[in-house]
Parts: sequence; structure tokens; C-alpha cells
Amino acid sequence: MHTSFITSFVTLALALSASASPVRRSRGFDVRVRAGTQFITGDCSSDGDCASTCCSAGKCESRIVATEPGGKGCGFTNKAAPAKAAPPAKAAPPAKAAPPAKAAPPAKAAPPAKGAQNKGGKAPAAPAQTNAAAAPPPAAAAPNDPQAAQSSLSINPSILQNTDNGQNPPVTGQSAADTSKNNFANLCMLGLPATPITNGLQITTGSCNPIPIGNIPSVDNMPSSKFQTPKNLDTVSSGVTFNVVLATKGIELGTFTNAQKTYFANPQKLNKQGQIIGHTHIVMEAIDSITSTEMTNPKTFFFFKGVNDAQDGNGNVEVEVTGGVKPGVYRMCTIVSSATHQPAIVPIAQHGSLDDCVYFSATPGGVPEQSAADANAEAAAAAAAKAKADADKAAAAAAAKAGTQKAADAKKAADAKAAAAKKAADAKAAADKKAADAKKVADAKKAGEAKDAAKKAASKQGGK
Repeated sequence: MHTSFITSFVTLALALSASASPVRRSRGFDVRVRAGTQFITGDCSSDGDCASTCCSAGKCESRIVATEPGGKGCGFTNKAAPAKAAPPAKAAPPAKAAPPAKAAPPAKAAPPAKGAQNKGGKAPAAPAQTNAAAAPPPAAAAPNDPQAAQSSLSINPSILQNTDNGQNPPVTGQSAADTSKNNFANLCMLGLPATPITNGLQITTGSCNPIPIGNIPSVDNMPSSKFQTPKNLDTVSSGVTFNVVLATKGIELGTFTNAQKTYFANPQKLNKQGQIIGHTHIVMEAIDSITSTEMTNPKTFFFFKGVNDAQDGNGNVEVEVTGGVKPGVYRMCTIVSSATHQPAIVPIAQHGSLDDCVYFSATPGGVPEQSAADANAEAAAAAAAKAKADADKAAAAAAAKAGTQKAADAKKAADAKAAAAKKAADAKAAADKKAADAKKVADAKKAGEAKDAAKKAASKQGGK
């Protein structure tokens, strides 16, 4: 029965291997793709291979980009790829993976079952004894040799986590964490079969990943990313090929595993300098405007590129956006990852973003455009400013004119007053002169009369 089980297992493995989708070679690696799951920039031989339903020149591409002026279009069949893909037979290691079944020597413990058959002919008891015999190995302690422990199915006590749930003492507003005596080694069993294990696949319906996080860098080796071009709020020429330049530090880029077979499949690793070994991605999404507050949909994007190149001497990587983008406004972000595509993990909760996002526009000729509303607002503001200036000028002129008139009126009044005073003075002078003349006449008359009287008196005196 044991032999029959192994034969069935190997047959099933070979059948699964044979039913897998064709294998294609990309940058020296075999890539097994399930129909309709290949992501943008991944290898393809037909539109049906791609999640975007667009295979452009042997690479999955967004239909928007592929059908733009200068784009290579969709529906391209890379006939050379399938030929090179002949290695599927080599890619049948799943069949070779059967040794785990052979590694079930405990099944050889079946002989006792034969004894049972001799005693009572209870053949069904054999499988039960076989299972019981196979149980002890997992329970055995893992080897103390770190390298030997890597092939053990047991957990070495030296690496067991012993933290509590974080609520000792309780903190208001803080939730208790789960605890485990075996580092949650069998957590994914709780969801089976409804929630499958990830097993290196991008399972769109959700999965449970049993792979540990792995090595975490120090705070001095946390990754950082910054776009050099386009810069935030830049304007590029629509429909024209341009390059995205990204500066990075604190991470060793250039390690990019098969995303179709090893997704989240390894723990995070560090290089000799203590930096995460991995790669980054560049993704672009179209948005309504620079000031838009509408939520974006992570499933909707028009450009995605996994950057599998190492940084240059300046710490930069560069990606070509062939054919450019249509006129519009875009958000462009990075997704920094470990080698098997999981988001980079760092040692502390409070830290700056490991990724960068910028917003840029695309217009014909790359000339920045203002919206009609902005232009109208500026025109209205200019008109209002001119009107105010004109009003101020008119007011000043009126004030000046009023001042001049007032001064003229005051002068006229003063002149009139002076003239009246002069006239009065002249009249008084005339009256005084007239009075003086009259007095002079009176005095003369009086003097003449006195003289005549005196003369008359003298004459009278002389007559005696």
C-alpha cells in the first residue's frame, strides 16, 4: 500500500507538472505563467497570458500604453519564446520533489501491521499504525547545527519567540496581540482548505503565507527612494518616450526572483553591509488633477515596471517609458521590495517612508497648462486691480481738483474782503479829506471874519 501511495503521488506530481502553462525564458530564468495572471513587464506569448489582456512584443503591457502613438500594440505572439521554452521538461523538478514522499521512511514501520493481519486479519489497522509511526519526527527537536536545522521539520527552541500579548500591563486604546508557543508555525492550517498557502504564487483571492519575515536591517540601513526625473509637479511632453530616474540608498537592488513561482517564498535577506537584498518597482496611475482627492484603485494602473537592475555608481536606476504617456495628470510611486517581492521590512515602527511618490503632468510639447478657471480668475484679479487703480487715480484727481477749487475760492474771498476793506479805507480817507477841507474852509472863513472885525474895530477906534 505504501508503494502504491508513492506511485500515486509521483503520478499526480507529473500530471500537475504536465498541465502547467508553457514555460518561457526571460533574462536567463524560466518563467511558468498561469493563463491570465502575468503582470505588466512579464514575459508572454499571447494576450491571454496577461492580467492586462495585452501582450506587446513578448511583454505584458497596459493597453493604454501599448496602443498609444509609438506603442507596439497588443496581440503580439513571441514565437521564439515557446521554442526556447522547450526546457519545460527541465522545469519538471516538481516531480523530483517527490523525494519528500520517499523521505517518509516511517511508513516502513508498516511491518507491525502485518503482524496484526496474522493475528486477526485487520488490514485497516496498518494505515493507522503508519500514521502514528510518522508523527514522532516532527515532534523531535531541530538540530543545534544552524545549517543542519535548515532541513529539519522541527523548530529549534533557541529561536522560539517568548513575548507576551503586549497588554501587560493593559494600555487603553491598545489591542492585545496573539501569542504562540511555536512561532505560529502551523497558523495557515486554520484556514485550509478555504484559504490556501501562498506557496510562491500570486493568488488573487487571498492566501496564507507560512514563510517567516527573515532578517531585518538596523535603523542605519533602512531603504530610501527619491525620484530625480520627472520631479514633483514637472510637466513632460505627451506621446514622447522619456526616462524615469530613481535614486536609492540603504538597499542592494538587482535581485529579482521569478514572481510567478517564488512570490513571498523566501525570508528577507541582508547583504554583508546589513542592507536588504531586493529590488524596486515603478508604478503610474492616471488621476483627475493635481488637487484631486478621489481615492485610486490599486487594481487600476497603466504602467508597472519591476526594476531588476542594480544601482549605478550614483545610486540611481533608470526605466524607459516607451511612447510616453497621454495628456493628463499622473501619480508615480515606488514599491521597494525584498528579493521575493515582499514589501521591505525595517526594525522600527516610526520611520520615514521607504518609498517615494510624485505627481506630474503631460501636455503636447511639455508646456505647462493652466485651467480655464485659473486663467479666468487671474484675468478677473487683474481687471479688479486695474479698476481699483483707476478709482484711486480718479479719487486723487478729484481730491486735487477739490483742493484747488477750495484754494481759489478762499483767495477770491480774501481778495473781495481786501477790496472791500480798501474801498472802506478809501471812503474814510475821502471823508476825512472832505472834513479836513471843510474845516479848513471854516477856519479860513472864521479867520477872515475875525480880521474884518478887527479891521472894523480899528477903523471905529480911529474915528473918535
